[in-house]
Amino acid sequence: MTKHTKLVFTVAAIVLLAAPLRLYGLNTHPPGLFGDEAADGLDALRIIAGERPLFLAENNGREAMHAYLVAMSVSVFGRTPAAVRVPSAIAGTMTVLGIFLVARSLYARRIGLLAALISAFTVWPIMLGRLATRPALLPLFLTFSLWLGIEGWRRQSKWRWALSGLISGAAFYTYTPIRVMVLAPLLWAVLLFARGRGRRLWPGAALFLAALALAAAPFANLALKHSEEVFGRTTGVAVVSPDDSPQQILRTLADQTATVLPMLIVPGSGDWNLRHNIPNRAAFDPVIATAFVLGMLVALLGKRRLRLIAMLIWIAVALLPTILSEEPPHFGRSSGVLPVLFVLPALGLLWVHAKLRRYAPKFIAIMISAGVMLASIFVTTRDFYLHNYLVTPAAGFWFDEQCTVAARDINRFLGSGWQGEGMVAAPATPHPARQVFIAPNVCPRYSSSGYYTVQFLVPQELGADGQFQRYDLSSLPPLSSLKPELLILAIPGDEKQLLPWLAESYRVGSGDGPWTPPDLLGNSWLVYRSIYAQRE
Repeated sequence: MTKHTKLVFTVAAIVLLAAPLRLYGLNTHPPGLFGDEAADGLDALRIIAGERPLFLAENNGREAMHAYLVAMSVSVFGRTPAAVRVPSAIAGTMTVLGIFLVARSLYARRIGLLAALISAFTVWPIMLGRLATRPALLPLFLTFSLWLGIEGWRRQSKWRWALSGLISGAAFYTYTPIRVMVLAPLLWAVLLFARGRGRRLWPGAALFLAALALAAAPFANLALKHSEEVFGRTTGVAVVSPDDSPQQILRTLADQTATVLPMLIVPGSGDWNLRHNIPNRAAFDPVIATAFVLGMLVALLGKRRLRLIAMLIWIAVALLPTILSEEPPHFGRSSGVLPVLFVLPALGLLWVHAKLRRYAPKFIAIMISAGVMLASIFVTTRDFYLHNYLVTPAAGFWFDEQCTVAARDINRFLGSGWQGEGMVAAPATPHPARQVFIAPNVCPRYSSSGYYTVQFLVPQELGADGQFQRYDLSSLPPLSSLKPELLILAIPGDEKQLLPWLAESYRVGSGDGPWTPPDLLGNSWLVYRSIYAQRE
């Protein structure tokens, strides 16, 4: 077996190891479908129906590429949680390959393999690949664009420069922070000119910019014509304002930066959002955090400091979206850092291995180095899977499990749609003799989360009439107008009026629906009470 063949098999093995962490149990881990995920599912349904949006103005404005990918998945699997999550999971898995390519181009084959392996078993990119929202796409596009750009520079390859630009331009349709990430190559160009190496940028950089402009032109045209739509979300979460004084802006940025930077290695300083991370867990566990610091020192003291400066520029630019916005640190908004982040701990681990080789037999050095890596893998596996983080009550609550259960119960009753099992929603005609009513405050219309979950998972449209509708205690319909079999998801307490009303014509039974997880005081609330009624 040649060296190249061995490398291909090794990289494939790492990607295959990464895949189950991102693909396993997409319907049930987490057990709910978060409203923002479901919102992309609803956009996908409109795309399937024939709409071709360039930008999605709903839900504060979002780039459309993820919705198009979800449309392809929903066309295959139907309206299920897994269908919405498959594109992100595949993107997260393929990003591992992209990280290998970037790290190998920056340094060497072993650095690439280590960087890919670390990324495969780091919680941050794993969670990013399991959440069906736009952030998972950005690292994928950036890694392959960056790899092609580096190779275009090294080989003076025009087609690689051009393809890198096309992918960077396409990234404008993935996730908002790409608008900031374009600063990184510009700052790199300034750095190269300052070091007297700028001439090598010609004509590759011109091809890159031309291809980027070509791919991003439709988006740029839309942004010029509809700036409020395209930039509304960015201004809505910004922590600085034109009305702030220079002193206020500097103080805010200093506080934000001090909050964000520790997220990489300081225990307890990571993203607190349960949908992005095991709450407050730093990006790296203590083992890899130590290797990260060592890698920084190795790169700083080595002969290739220019590459370290380039990586630090990339990291600094990628962190700007979370530094400049609310809720720092935010692993989604800073996902642009992932293409280069894992190079530094890989440098540290390889340095440790090289030192061990000098003072210990080869076998011992390999065993110790492998043990360090396995310790990190075990920590991630333990915290993420052995402790079953994704199915904890808190994670379920943050992923709108209660509204997902409501949608499942409605589908089981009507006999259509996804009913809680399998990746595929089997096509079925809803039972014509059945009807569902839901309380105004169960997954309410004014909510941006659970409401979308029910709307996507239940094939019947929630409306004022038909098989699926809201009820109003102040104006209940005549019993004679209702179907022979009813399911009512009622706010606890409403049954005092609903049960006597139904008892005139129906045999009635009831049961508790889902409960919220206990709060800090141990209190839990019943989300709804299920009332079943059959005409006598």
